[in-house]
Amino acid sequence: MADDYVKFHIKGVYSKSSDYSDPVTTFNPAAFTLTPHEYIHCELEAATSGGTTLTTSILDSATLLVVKNNDATNYVTATFDNAGMGGTDVSVRIAPGGFFVTTDFTAGQNLKLVANAKVCECEVFVCATTT
Repeated sequence: MADDYVKFHIKGVYSKSSDYSDPVTTFNPAAFTLTPHEYIHCELEAATSGGTTLTTSILDSATLLVVKNNDATNYVTATFDNAGMGGTDVSVRIAPGGFFVTTDFTAGQNLKLVANAKVCECEVFVCATTT
């Protein structure tokens, strides 16, 4: 079996000028690169009532999660269940057309996506590497 590779590169600039001249902060780190041994890549519909759960606990470990909200008008809330979180759920709101990217979650924390007003299509990518 051939290896699959993943590379993400995020950069940004913060400036007090609308033309971004004289930036206060620039952010241009080296690309995050890994070779996953297992991954999940899917498009799913985030439901409004009760949400839609993606079972990530089938992976040995998790090193990267990317969720893209493909809806143009409605936000989606991504929630990790409280497994390994001391009894506290962790939630993030993903704006219409926005992304949520993290390297900091436990595979046992299944991902639930809940749309705010109508069913929203989301694209999800989860990578796991050998520990």
